[in-house]
Amino acid sequence: MNWEAVGAISEIIGALAVVATLAYLAVQIRQSNDLLRSESRQTLVSNDVTSLNANIDHSKTFAKYVTNECLSAEEQLQLGFMFTLDLRNREFEYFQYTNGLLDEETWLAYRHVIVINHSSELGKKWWNAVGRGIVDPTFAALIDDLLKNAEPDDTYVRMASWADT
Repeated sequence: MNWEAVGAISEIIGALAVVATLAYLAVQIRQSNDLLRSESRQTLVSNDVTSLNANIDHSKTFAKYVTNECLSAEEQLQLGFMFTLDLRNREFEYFQYTNGLLDEETWLAYRHVIVINHSSELGKKWWNAVGRGIVDPTFAALIDDLLKNAEPDDTYVRMASWADT
């Protein structure tokens, strides 16, 4: 065997090794992306559970919110904290969506909570007085656009009266 043949065989083996390495790396990247999406989804669920637990602890405040009763300063703080927690969750989800880690259908479902919380008169009041100033300006613009023509959502009313129907 001459040196040219040995060189040609070495180049073929080297090329095959490069192809095998690239295939291996592609599989590793795909698995890493799947893991990242899974961790992101787990964080979203954990954030929602935290928010729901906070809401459960202050259900009387939410009941007053639903019936448009006057809220004391303490109740306004409670509702404001709940809105802030929830708004931070939505902001996180929005950036997960824009970074490709959350699909559009899921993002739209999460985004609807913004309408639930802030399409009422009191919700809009809080958004204008507090909420807009505590989130990323791009996200604030999205919420402004979302609320511009939003009719008041009755989800909380339905949650407070579903057994009556």
